[in-house]
Amino acid sequence: MTPRINTADYVRPTTAARLIGISVQRVKQLLDEGRMPHVEIDGVRHVHTRDVERARAERQPKERRQ
Repeated sequence: MTPRINTADYVRPTTAARLIGISVQRVKQLLDEGRMPHVEIDGVRHVHTRDVERARAERQPKERRQ
């Protein structure tokens, strides 16, 4: 039996790119390289929102992080 995935916790690469502030091509590159975890849902890659938040936090200048 396949585990159920709460799709509300996942976004497509286009949305992930917009939220992180990088290009869709860069998100796809990170997915291809295995540097950003993802799942496939109906043949489409999706990124968990916690991983999007983590990537966004890493892009913020250090002085803004607290």
